[in-house]
Amino acid sequence: MRYTVVMKESGPVYRLSRFFSISCLCFSLFLLWGLSFSLAEGVPLTSMIHIVLLLLASLAAAIYRDSWVFDTREGTITSWWGFGPFVKRSSYRFDEVERLELTHFVKGGSGSGTRLFKRRWGGAMVVFSIKLVEGGERSIQIMAERRSGGRVEEAARTIGAATGLSLFIDRPRDMETRVTLHDL
Repeated sequence: MRYTVVMKESGPVYRLSRFFSISCLCFSLFLLWGLSFSLAEGVPLTSMIHIVLLLLASLAAAIYRDSWVFDTREGTITSWWGFGPFVKRSSYRFDEVERLELTHFVKGGSGSGTRLFKRRWGGAMVVFSIKLVEGGERSIQIMAERRSGGRVEEAARTIGAATGLSLFIDRPRDMETRVTLHDL
């Protein structure tokens, strides 16, 4: 799943990309077409249970909603999470937010950076979160750093600049500007 930052008049919105939802919907329609075609041919539904499960999973992915709205006019951050009309909403005012944070960690590692044990799925992770004044923290996104490719870091810088909220980045090299192949 890929997230994108969309700049609106009221402020930035960090959400799942429309391409992901549309791709899942197209895949669902393709599976539905194949399922109906096979049923019309007389193939029993019990032999196609895997197609039904894939259809349900792709429909769930198509209606899944996960977005963070940073409304600079109202001074609020609103989180929307859920499926279709069943969405959980939580809202925070800018004065409740101490800062935006971008931190990194290694799965299976200790705080000192040493590996505690070898794991096949261990790796560097990036966490984009909101640190609240009361001491709480709300994660916006947790993703493998390799898969992120710098997109989460870029989104954090964009949202921090657009909202005026302070941004803490635990690695100084991530505060540098974006490097492209042309720069090398």
